[in-house]
Amino acid sequence: MRFQGILSLLVLVLHTTAATPASPNQINFELSPNESSHQWSEMGGLRLISTSEDHREWMNAEQILGLIRNKKNFVDVTEGYLDALDTLKPLAKLGRVVLQWAEGRPPPTDVKHQGLVVPILKMISEASMERFLTKFSSFNTRYYLSRSGLASTNWLYSQIKQLLVKHRSRHYKASVRLVKHNFPQPSIIVRIEPVSDDPNVSIDSNPIVIVGSHHDSVSSLDPMNGRAPGADDDGSGTTTIFEALRVILESKVLDPRSGWSKPIEYHWYAAEEAGLLGSQAVAAEYRQKDVNVYAMWQCDMTGYTSPNNEAVISLIGDYADPSFNDFVKKLARSYSKLRAEMEKRTTGYGGSDHFSWTMAGYAAVWPFEAPFNISNRYVHTTNDSVANINFSHMTEFVKTIIGWTIELSFD
Repeated sequence: MRFQGILSLLVLVLHTTAATPASPNQINFELSPNESSHQWSEMGGLRLISTSEDHREWMNAEQILGLIRNKKNFVDVTEGYLDALDTLKPLAKLGRVVLQWAEGRPPPTDVKHQGLVVPILKMISEASMERFLTKFSSFNTRYYLSRSGLASTNWLYSQIKQLLVKHRSRHYKASVRLVKHNFPQPSIIVRIEPVSDDPNVSIDSNPIVIVGSHHDSVSSLDPMNGRAPGADDDGSGTTTIFEALRVILESKVLDPRSGWSKPIEYHWYAAEEAGLLGSQAVAAEYRQKDVNVYAMWQCDMTGYTSPNNEAVISLIGDYADPSFNDFVKKLARSYSKLRAEMEKRTTGYGGSDHFSWTMAGYAAVWPFEAPFNISNRYVHTTNDSVANINFSHMTEFVKTIIGWTIELSFD
């Protein structure tokens, strides 16, 4: 929970027709465990850490660990990913209220694609989610500098590749890319874009609909070696968006003939727990390239419910777009058993990867598993395990994310 520069990309492109030929290192790409030999000293010794909009401080590893232990939000700004965008940012009031970019589009006024969404919601499988999350949380830790953090990334990447290979279609082009950073763990991006039979139809200028999560985890006792199953933080978000993508592809709902016109992207970010490093790099590159993004949903923690309290979707107000938060309320009413309500507390600076997109000037939201005061107290410990996950609760998030994807990407 919680680059400027050229990103190295590894892309696997899939079609109903023969897949685009790829070099052996693309198809067989694996992360070598030896790459995890990067130690803190190789990462620069001290890191520039921001804990608010007006406070930055150079910190060593132990000081940063103290922030994690105290559950203090922070952003690692050493690389200057978002600082490089300062000249691009319009005047905006950040915090509880965020103004969209001048070219930003408001969300739809109403939910209108129930005929496409409702029939496919029955395809959601809690058993599949439990199997996926059980395996994903079995790695000792998914910490971004650890060997098991690389192994978990390999496993996740392999599951995504298999999903795209299994569900090829002539109606879309699907790709998955590993975004390599200047630390061992990469981020993962899936892109599904419409392919029309009409040669006069172009989607090149259409905005992208994004759903994201982070795939790393951390132990507050020993980040590099301590057991950090991260079943909820953020194994639940990783599993939730994988299941939403699986259902969308398996249902064959993505068809330009039915009004689908906008590309969709599902992102799994590296190193969120280390200060939003992966998402900062990705969001900054999108802004530098002036990538047209409709809106971004950050799926960070969806699996915990507090006993004796009403289960809800808690909408984070900090560094989030209010109009799209309102739209999530409409989605929840249409597609979920849960009520979506605004978080009453200030969650603060740098809470999760939606922050990176907001600071890059894009509309972003972070619908959370519960009000913060009754959310999962086991995060960053060995008890953040599958035993404490409510898969029925996760299912309601899957439903709403499917709704988000279809409602925003269809005309």
